Amino acid sequence: MELAAFIHEPKGAFSYAVNQETLHIRIKTKRDDIQAVKLLPIDPYNWKPVSKGSHVWEFAVKTIQPVEMKKEYVTRLHDCWFAEVPGFKWSRIRYGFILDDGQELCFAGSHSFIPLQEDSAPPADHTNYFNYPYILEDDLYRAPAWVRDTVWYQIFPDRFNRGAAGEQDKLLAWGSDELDGPEKKFGGDLQGVTEKLDYIRGLGCDGIYFTPIFESPSSHKYDTKDYFRIDPQFGDNESFGRLVEEAHKRGIKVMLDAVFNHCGQEHPFWQDVLKNGQDSPYFDYFYIMDPGKPVVSNSMAATADDDDLGAHLNYRTFGFAENMPKWNTENAKAREYLLSVAVYWTERYNIDGWRLDVANEVPHDFWREFRKKIKGINKEIYILGENWFYSNPWLQGDQFDSVMNYEFTAAVTRFFGVHLQNQERFTAADFVYAINGLLVSYPKPVMQNMFNLLDSHDTARVLHICGDNAELVKLAYVFQLTYGGSPSIYYGGEVGLGGDEHHNRQCMPWDTAKQNQDLYQTIRRLIELRKQYNVFKETDISWLSIDDETGSLIYSKESQGSTLYVLIHNSPVAASLNLPVDLKDQVLQDIFAGESVRLSDEISMEPYSFRLLAQ
Repeated sequence: MELAAFIHEPKGAFSYAVNQETLHIRIKTKRDDIQAVKLLPIDPYNWKPVSKGSHVWEFAVKTIQPVEMKKEYVTRLHDCWFAEVPGFKWSRIRYGFILDDGQELCFAGSHSFIPLQEDSAPPADHTNYFNYPYILEDDLYRAPAWVRDTVWYQIFPDRFNRGAAGEQDKLLAWGSDELDGPEKKFGGDLQGVTEKLDYIRGLGCDGIYFTPIFESPSSHKYDTKDYFRIDPQFGDNESFGRLVEEAHKRGIKVMLDAVFNHCGQEHPFWQDVLKNGQDSPYFDYFYIMDPGKPVVSNSMAATADDDDLGAHLNYRTFGFAENMPKWNTENAKAREYLLSVAVYWTERYNIDGWRLDVANEVPHDFWREFRKKIKGINKEIYILGENWFYSNPWLQGDQFDSVMNYEFTAAVTRFFGVHLQNQERFTAADFVYAINGLLVSYPKPVMQNMFNLLDSHDTARVLHICGDNAELVKLAYVFQLTYGGSPSIYYGGEVGLGGDEHHNRQCMPWDTAKQNQDLYQTIRRLIELRKQYNVFKETDISWLSIDDETGSLIYSKESQGSTLYVLIHNSPVAASLNLPVDLKDQVLQDIFAGESVRLSDEISMEPYSFRLLAQ
């Protein structure tokens, strides 16, 4: 029994409250080491007299009612065990685990492991039990119920659509340059988005995530000049208000991008600091490294071969971007100013969500205050952090509702992708291990709301990653849209817009002759099915077949008595797949093709193909 591999942490992704009387508890053990696990829950105040009338009390381990844990998922290194423990009337629990490897029994406690004999009582040392002291209201994660049912459409406004009355001067011809650049402007605007709302709804998307739209000198708008004003290229505040109103008429939610980690060089507060130095009332709104030196020194220039790329900077920035000074959100007045921005747009324009740029570089305390302010205005607003890696500390119910799930992106693109920069491709087994690891990294209620994307303005487009093979792209969307959470389509991805990380913000091709309509119809149909069948949105996956040789996967999902079987054949070669017992000799509905299928022992799969079968 490899006890060094045992992993558990109370009050986190391994032990969390679902409601006032229910806990979910997980552990990890070495893969293929443990055959069975029992959870031993007990109220921490279950003490009884050692004998009738005695004044000596003991921890009443005999009141424990063991719960068999389920082997939920398997990763490359671990077996992951799960138990739901309901009925805690007093909202508190202590617990331990009995590990069984088929030869020995061991009690796994909070401080030590205790060997046990067959049928022996659990240890009476109450200090060696894990403790969930009390299920408090603050412990309960809550996100808007509408999020898990939403399919997002991400828009980079300058490149999406130029409105009929859009300004033509000083703009590049639409689609004339595929290489990205912050100074390149093509004239996409909010009127253009409003004119395409029916297109977005027709695809099946019911949420729009905008990259920044506030006044800024660049095309990407992450270098904000005025947080209270829509960039004039995009329109004005009134045109944004009309867009939100028209979107809501169509059942489309609107989410804005909050850039509160940094501002742009042209922001008036920063300009005042550059002009007046320490005499500026905004000096402490930013992080000045050495107040005794000029904020910006013309004598210090960065060079491409510097070992320390930030050596020339006397102030903190986003990355080493000189034109993006970092806000000091520990400063009370700077904090108040930024929070007033969020309040303004939330109250006045009835938006539905905030995406928080570079969220993991801003203090937790700022986001806690942000949440209280925004949820106080609208408790149904969605708060999404841009965190690229493990993010559970931000998802405790006191900060974000979700994060952009780039961990999901990495797993999917490494299995379906062929153009992978500095990354190895995943086999089918690698992919399953990665997805399983992700599924146990967060509480189940959190996973229902994760923002699952295949690409974005910060990555190569999925078509490029898939070697410009639209059939491979379809498979990636099949997995995304049959996976739990809240999926996102990056504008143009549905019609085959490609590009590496330097060509990922190209203009939307509105000429249907330049669009991949077959890909569009596939994605549209998948979204339609996701809306029709709730089972698509369920979090848990049962892997029925994993075949590295053929690159094939078969998995199932269940919801309220219905079952969905997903077959994915990630190979350029046709194959006959052996069917698992669950599928043999069944008559099922191919819900994508709209036909009945009678199965035998095998099923033929064309290159890069999929089947969606339902009972």
